[in-house]
Amino acid sequence: MNVDFHVHCNSNDPDEFRTFLTTCEKNETIAALAGGLHYGGHNFLPNEEVIALCRKYPHNTVPLAKIDLWDIPPDLAEARRYVDHGVRGFKFIYSYYEYDHESYMPLYEEIERLGIPVLFHTGSYRPDPVDIQFKRPILKNMSPIHLDTIARSFPNLHLVTAHMGTTFFREIAAELVKLHPNLYFDLAGNGSFLGVSPAELARLLMPAVFTRDMEGNHFRKLVFGSDAYVTIPAIQTEAFQAYRQIMLLNRISKEDQTAIFGNTVASWMKLDI
Repeated sequence: MNVDFHVHCNSNDPDEFRTFLTTCEKNETIAALAGGLHYGGHNFLPNEEVIALCRKYPHNTVPLAKIDLWDIPPDLAEARRYVDHGVRGFKFIYSYYEYDHESYMPLYEEIERLGIPVLFHTGSYRPDPVDIQFKRPILKNMSPIHLDTIARSFPNLHLVTAHMGTTFFREIAAELVKLHPNLYFDLAGNGSFLGVSPAELARLLMPAVFTRDMEGNHFRKLVFGSDAYVTIPAIQTEAFQAYRQIMLLNRISKEDQTAIFGNTVASWMKLDI
């Protein structure tokens, strides 16, 4: 089985969800579903509903919980409660402060203790009318540079920089991935997976110091994430095609491909695939 670590749970309509599950089955994939409220000006399914769906369909789904990073310190008990209810990871996006703000650090410490991974949205985010209300530096707050503090402070916490920073922060994201053993990335792009070409990705992941880093194959830091939606399952299939092209043109070994498409994330979430 593969693991898609980046899927939006935006519907529990029985017909739409059945179509989504059919796509996962065809792709031999377990989808890590993230819902949650307060994505700027819109919401997805509440975390509790995502958990319930994943319990109903455990063969092809596993729940992530989206916890708000806002203007008050997060509730650590909330994270523990979600893990007790079967959540296998957390997602963070659209934060009030920078990701490494001091008020958020106790939450990351607690998640490290709980032993599950986290997915951080980094890079582009479309303007929304709610921006007028909050007046926050959204892109700056979600820059991957803020994951540097988190990766250093919590070395046993597995972090994924979603979208590899997009075109805004791709160089920064790549350098951080090479710097920190516990920082990984996906190429999720809601249809724009080849926004970075196979050759450009190879350049970005080139060892910084050949005499010292020759053994470091940084393609192993890539994990599969599609940015698919329950209502748009075809994105997952398109993502597989794009990832496979990148793997082929960069001559990535079968062993590393297996890690990229699922084994790495499965080990974090203790999934038997």
